[in-house]
Amino acid sequence: MDHRRCLHETIHDDGVNAWTMARIAPPADLGGLIHGYSDYREHTAGFTTRRELPHAEGVFIVNLGDPISITGGNGERLRLKAGEAFVAGAHLRPALSHSAGSQAGIHVFLPLATLRLLLGMPMHEIADRVVRLDAILGRAAGELGDALAAADGRDRRIGLLDDALRRHLHGVEPPNGQQHHALRLLRARPDLDISAIAAEIGWSRKHMADRVRDAVGVGPRAFRRLLRFQTLTGLIALEADRPDWAGLAAEAGYFDQSHMIREFREFSGLSPTAYLARSLPEGGGLVEA
Repeated sequence: MDHRRCLHETIHDDGVNAWTMARIAPPADLGGLIHGYSDYREHTAGFTTRRELPHAEGVFIVNLGDPISITGGNGERLRLKAGEAFVAGAHLRPALSHSAGSQAGIHVFLPLATLRLLLGMPMHEIADRVVRLDAILGRAAGELGDALAAADGRDRRIGLLDDALRRHLHGVEPPNGQQHHALRLLRARPDLDISAIAAEIGWSRKHMADRVRDAVGVGPRAFRRLLRFQTLTGLIALEADRPDWAGLAAEAGYFDQSHMIREFREFSGLSPTAYLARSLPEGGGLVEA
């Protein structure tokens, strides 16, 4: 791996919790398909469970340390040893990650539409679920996990993932132009009515809803709500010291602050201020009480 692909590395140690997290850019030939990787190592003496909030992206994580378990939005719990991976589709409810205090692994950041290509299955089949990768891809997932667990160093791990994703994604038929255009407009034009988007593409509203659910796991309206919530949590992270809640609500696209608070509680189970109180520094996640 080219060392210039390491975008930044966060090292945190407050005497209780410590972690190292490196964010790696995707290779040029996968740049349109994945957002990159996070290679992480951590020890947390102050807590063992994180709350993972809904967002509008896919999840693909390979465990490379002590056993962990993940509880999906549907309440089902998945246990993973070193070398085992899981994927998650769109969630409308929080998930939980549990450990004994130590974790290590690689997180592949990718759009839900890319996860659909990787898995070869409609995304609504894993909505609000966490699923073992080998339950979908079989032996190939197990072989990749074993190789990553045995790899010597970060560069080797990232190189193995680059190669595996190239094999699985190159040559796979991408979403058709209409489906891609619908997803792009849902992301980029929150001002457009969903019926107007369907009419522009030449679909009925029902057909558009079906195609969006296939690609991202939820319908157009829910996908837009996830995008808005994801925007909001990103903005909160930038203003965590003294957030202007009314200003953040407007910037994220909510009607007003009360609308933002209602939706925040629905997706996270917390108020925005409780969310801030549980947030770890430097992007370390959200502590589950």
